[in-house]
Amino acid sequence: MASQLEDVFTDVKTNENGDATAAAETTATPFAEPGSAGQEFERLMELGLEPIAENSELDELATEADFEESAPEYDDVSSEESAGNVQLPETTQEENLLDAYYGSYDASPTEAMQGIDEVVIGADDRIRINNTASFPWRVHCSLRIETRTGKFYIGTGWFISPRTIMTAGHCVYLHNEGGWAKSITVMPGRNGAAMPYGAHKATHFRSVTGWTSSRQRANDFGCIILPKNNRVGARTGYLGFAYMGDSSLKSKYVNLSGYPGDKPAGTQWYHGRRVKAVSSRTITYEIDTAGGQSGSAVYHIKSGKRYAVGIHTNGHSSGNSATRITKGVFNFMKSWKSMGS
Repeated sequence: MASQLEDVFTDVKTNENGDATAAAETTATPFAEPGSAGQEFERLMELGLEPIAENSELDELATEADFEESAPEYDDVSSEESAGNVQLPETTQEENLLDAYYGSYDASPTEAMQGIDEVVIGADDRIRINNTASFPWRVHCSLRIETRTGKFYIGTGWFISPRTIMTAGHCVYLHNEGGWAKSITVMPGRNGAAMPYGAHKATHFRSVTGWTSSRQRANDFGCIILPKNNRVGARTGYLGFAYMGDSSLKSKYVNLSGYPGDKPAGTQWYHGRRVKAVSSRTITYEIDTAGGQSGSAVYHIKSGKRYAVGIHTNGHSSGNSATRITKGVFNFMKSWKSMGS
């Protein structure tokens, strides 16, 4: 159990504030520090990181720009104040919702229902997380995505600052469903019908033109930014993130927790494995996943702290995969994190 399920095992050795006592690693690699679960407003530290190959076409497209045609208006009213407009999903109504992947990629109804975007490899070794109101599980968010065509999809996100939730690009911009999502309901630490940190409606999203204009697999990442006076991420805590060279990543054990659609609606499931392969823009692993987990953090634990190194987006029987956090992705994440601080 310990060698294969790192985060579950590590949590056994943490106190109620989420401060792990696991043995520290000795390799010094700089990171953007995670938010402490025991402190509501811990400042994030930005440090220089090891450079790796980049895609020169990684240009940002902000949703505020030209929003009349392609982006939602920035809703500056807090979710708490507009709670009447947040319709909590009935779990029975979500049983057949598809991953947002299918809002950008065509698939037959049979393929879609089988969740070919993300797969279980061999035996299903995922573990259900029941204590989702505790750290680090409350950092992970169930997403209910409403499109401009009136359809609904599901996904997963995770806090990187009090108001910023990272996710897949295909969760915020759906090419076959009118582009930018109409709204996304964010449910941190959800456990079925239980929502210990509430449900929060967001209409402010960001991604990059490599995804919105070109639908490039390597640029499939984006974020959700909650209204200015909604800082629920300061209560949940948030993950750090980092980019690493090939040799560093190939030796890493990575973890993933999210909200798969093949399990009871709104329940969180975890699994972990070592990295199987890396390319300049992707990370491949044999972590079991299913549709609905798109946008999940692929994270490594260092000295008891959790650092995302990828954003889960795709699957295949030979290995599920993430958009790799490169230097360019890291820099966008820093900017987006700052917007939500």
